[in-house]
Amino acid sequence: RGLDIVTGSYIKYVMEEGKSIEAKNKKMKLFTNNPSLNWDSGKKSLWRHIDFEHPASFQTLAMDPKKKEEVLNDLEAFRNGKEYYKKTGKAWKRGYLLYGPPGTGKSTMIAAMANHLNYSIYDLELTAIQSNSELRKLLTATSSKSIIVIEDIDCSVDLTG
Repeated sequence: RGLDIVTGSYIKYVMEEGKSIEAKNKKMKLFTNNPSLNWDSGKKSLWRHIDFEHPASFQTLAMDPKKKEEVLNDLEAFRNGKEYYKKTGKAWKRGYLLYGPPGTGKSTMIAAMANHLNYSIYDLELTAIQSNSELRKLLTATSSKSIIVIEDIDCSVDLTG
């Protein structure tokens, strides 16, 4: 009878508590793709990183309160919707297109989202990528709970045809 208690509820409690502590202590990172990477060599990491410590939050974000609430509600629905995505056969991912002139808060918005979700950020520099296979390698080398940022995409692709 005692063994049932230990193997049942207590171990489950310890595992959940361990995951909670791990999540609290998780250091977020800011990753950038390594421009000096030799793609044929598996020796170097595809990404370089530093600790991500940005003070931005949705409480400090200068943004229309209604829009801010919409984004927060959407982020929460996404965070809590993993099972829904699984049931409907969709990939559990979310995309946002932020645009505007420099200095209008796009990077601060990304930092606030990362802090809210406790996700690391991958800053993808498209000009350092030569092929689709390189891009695929980079994307598959990201962690599952992360934000992938592609800045100035209009400057990274040839729109003239």
